[in-house]
Amino acid sequence: MDCFQAVSRHPDGSTAPALPETRFVELNAAMLGLEHGRLSFMEAGEGPETVVLLHGIGANSAGWRFTLPALARRARVIAWNAPGYWLSADFAAEAPVATDYARVLVAMLDGLGVARAHLVGSSFGSLVAMVVAAEHPGRVERLALLGTSRGQRWKPQAERDRMLAMRQASMAAGGMALARERWQNLVAPGTSEAVAEWVRQTLAATHAKGLMRAARASDTADTMDFAPRIASPSLILVGSEDRVNPPEVSHTLAKVIPGAAMVVQEGVGHLPELEAPAATLAALERHLF
Repeated sequence: MDCFQAVSRHPDGSTAPALPETRFVELNAAMLGLEHGRLSFMEAGEGPETVVLLHGIGANSAGWRFTLPALARRARVIAWNAPGYWLSADFAAEAPVATDYARVLVAMLDGLGVARAHLVGSSFGSLVAMVVAAEHPGRVERLALLGTSRGQRWKPQAERDRMLAMRQASMAAGGMALARERWQNLVAPGTSEAVAEWVRQTLAATHAKGLMRAARASDTADTMDFAPRIASPSLILVGSEDRVNPPEVSHTLAKVIPGAAMVVQEGVGHLPELEAPAATLAALERHLF
């Protein structure tokens, strides 16, 4: 199951073997509103515990290149590709909602024989994780939220419209242009070229349909609807330089998720799993295990 080969080294000393092969699970497309039934994921590790990694808008399972193999030393680790990402089927509808993504995640767990799991969500993945934890509490052990999203519904309509228009424009020329033009918004100033290249390579795989469907789901969501009902022990990690979901968003959610712990990572932007993998891994291991 561990298909790692070549090794990448991060400036903080972390190493990451090559990513495992993409795998697939077949889901009920008609029941879930998907164009077809294929969902893709990466997997490594074994053990009594399972950790599921959920990427953000514009990302995919490759964004967990440091986290996945490290956690796989202690647990079964599954990094999904959300509907419309990597080789996963798109939603048939143009404007799915957050609970639609949660239903697909639960269906994936069923298909892979996972009764309960720890959920680790980055950005939009944190939104999906919070929905699952609130709506399907029996399926979630512990919750870790990185670059935590509140969604967009709480913002003024003009700001929401601007965000959707920006997303649309960013995908007009495809994933390569997205990678070239948007990567700097996701990381802290002064990020190393090695990290920048990992971010660009992850963004380059993005499909316009998948990104815009996730963007519309975020536009109509506010995770404050779900946060007070989360019973899973929860950790919120946020970078002090996160310009996508600034620390005040995490502070707001930490106040309403019962018992949530919050850690601010100094000098880190929106992607702690790529910008500061050693510190992020240490925090995740303390929380999950």
